[in-house]
Amino acid sequence: MRCVVATLGLGDAWQIRYPSAALQPQVVGGGKKRKESPLVPQTRLCGHPFSLHSGFNIDCWLHSSLLYSSLRGKPDMPALGWSRLDDTPDYELYPPSAYANDYTDRATYPAHDGRPSSFDGQQKLIRGPEISPGASSRRKPSRPPLGKPTKKKTFHVSYFTATGTSLICLALALAAVADESVSWHLGVGTRQLIVVGFLLSIMKICLGSVAPTLYLLLEARFGSSTLQNYNGILRNQVFSARLSLVWRLVIALAVAMPLGLSVAYKTFIGGSSAMTIDVATLIGNTSYYGMFAPPGLQLLGEKTGVSIFSNATLPYAVASSPQNGAEPPLPTSAQTYGYNILLLHNESAAVLDIPQPSYLSAVQTLLAGGESWNITAPVSATVATFNQSKTRDPVKYASDFDSRCSDARASSGAYTHMSMINDWSVVLLSHPSPGDQSLQYIGLTPDPGIEHKPSCSEFFPYAQAYDVTRQRCQGTWSITRGGIQLVGGSCDGGVLPPDEQVVIVHNSLFLGVWYMSSLVEFLGPFATARNGSEWTGPYMATGVAAMVRSKITVLNSPISQDDSFRAPTELARLTAEEAGLIYPVNDTAKHIRLTLRKSGLLYLLLAVQPVLTIIILGLVAALRSTPVDKDFGLISILSGIDRDSLDTLAGATLSGELSRSVKLVIRPIQDDRKGVVEYHVVLPSSTAILKNGRLTRRIIYH
Repeated sequence: MRCVVATLGLGDAWQIRYPSAALQPQVVGGGKKRKESPLVPQTRLCGHPFSLHSGFNIDCWLHSSLLYSSLRGKPDMPALGWSRLDDTPDYELYPPSAYANDYTDRATYPAHDGRPSSFDGQQKLIRGPEISPGASSRRKPSRPPLGKPTKKKTFHVSYFTATGTSLICLALALAAVADESVSWHLGVGTRQLIVVGFLLSIMKICLGSVAPTLYLLLEARFGSSTLQNYNGILRNQVFSARLSLVWRLVIALAVAMPLGLSVAYKTFIGGSSAMTIDVATLIGNTSYYGMFAPPGLQLLGEKTGVSIFSNATLPYAVASSPQNGAEPPLPTSAQTYGYNILLLHNESAAVLDIPQPSYLSAVQTLLAGGESWNITAPVSATVATFNQSKTRDPVKYASDFDSRCSDARASSGAYTHMSMINDWSVVLLSHPSPGDQSLQYIGLTPDPGIEHKPSCSEFFPYAQAYDVTRQRCQGTWSITRGGIQLVGGSCDGGVLPPDEQVVIVHNSLFLGVWYMSSLVEFLGPFATARNGSEWTGPYMATGVAAMVRSKITVLNSPISQDDSFRAPTELARLTAEEAGLIYPVNDTAKHIRLTLRKSGLLYLLLAVQPVLTIIILGLVAALRSTPVDKDFGLISILSGIDRDSLDTLAGATLSGELSRSVKLVIRPIQDDRKGVVEYHVVLPSSTAILKNGRLTRRIIYH
């Protein structure tokens, strides 16, 4: 006969037996195990053309519904006989990983010309391997198998390693942001951004090590189970050929999410972290405070103090000016302005003493860009407070005013006025110098003319009296490389002892000679545009305090004088420290560095990847019966592939692309102890049942 054709169902196995006394083959067939699929790919015997010669032994096993052609025999060759393998008493089981496709140690294959091959010679009877129920078998391998049979594990060590590593990175990232000490030490330059970015990258790697396993399980359990989907998932390629839209979106999201997180966390800049430091250790000497001008203004204001006055009051004037024609509301608590102005309330303002200029310069040299020191210290301040005696005791107030005004008009520079171009003028009444400067009268009056001073009676209705004293206060400054800023303060310590009031009550200031032009500019708007504003009183208090303090600074500061203060009227000699011009202070300092903001939203952002890793771990456990494991890939498929189903993939050896989607059917076959996983490549349009199987627990799959 020319050709004998036999059809085997899934689980059938056939052994070809060649008797030694005959040239013709006798075929012994294996028993039917169980039919699960009507797949009928076509192949040659054992998948290869071959030629048999004398003395040649061959094991040839056909399985999984293979359709094959027998050898072409001579015209007088008897028909081939068929028998079941169940009739064979002894046989062995060979797992798929043990199958070999190398026959070169048993025969030499001639070039195949497309026709069935012939054979001759003496053949020996050989026995085939055992076929356990439901499992496929193949020829006994000529080489030791390399595959590692295993049970399906719910969790792998690598899963716990990835999850644990991701959680550790999350803890470190949270510490790098939330912990004040850690974030401060990382706040130099971009260290914190680098560390958090590095930890996010590790979390990404951990997530990426478990996510593909879940994708494969979902595709095998619920998806279309196509080769193209598996290929795209394993390669993590959004634009993989014929990848389904769902997986394109999932993979694109998985790729974009870490990039988005790495950008999003950088938007939380603008925070700060502080560390308390030992000032004496860093600076190398005791901290001194006093009536100093800020660095760079000592020489500019050495003679008059006008530049110090302007430098101190300008931030206050800018902050309290009308915005879009509307008056800003008065602060309800003590408010700081500039480097030493503290508005206590609407009737009182303080000008605080500041750190010694050399101290400030030393601090600034220690600071990097974006860094600052916050220094808190108990200091003295020059405070101007509205005198309430005009309403409490009008008679005594009027008597004192007349007496002081008469003395000032008879003196040089104690009673001054300056006209403005709006028919108003600024008038200042002080005690004749040298003398007690603790009470100042100031007001805006109708202008009697440039050459005329208003009389005492004309000035009286407009005069506002302010008491000027030295008081104990507390201030907090922010020192940066660019300057010093008062950021907090209070004055609840009371008035200082008489010795520390000497700089005010026994001094020659001649305030009206030097400060009228500055007062015109500072108070002028309240005569017209801001007439009736609730800011009038605070402005007058601030102007008086700043004027007295700046003048004392240029006259008596220890930087411009020797270490002493001469009280002009009493000729008493006090040291600068005794007069309160300079004094040591035990201040506290915090070194502040710019860091990421401590935000709950940032913490949530950092936790996204570890939380997803844990969720994925739970889903992988729930899908443990799906016949796909973490190392599923090319080796797994080649180990269990139905070779005869591969003809569908012909033509894609170089391109790796197919013209249609091709389904990969995954079929676990097992008995009570052992099992195999078979893979079949079929077209989705097939009418066959194409559902993937399930794994059985505690079965070792080969």
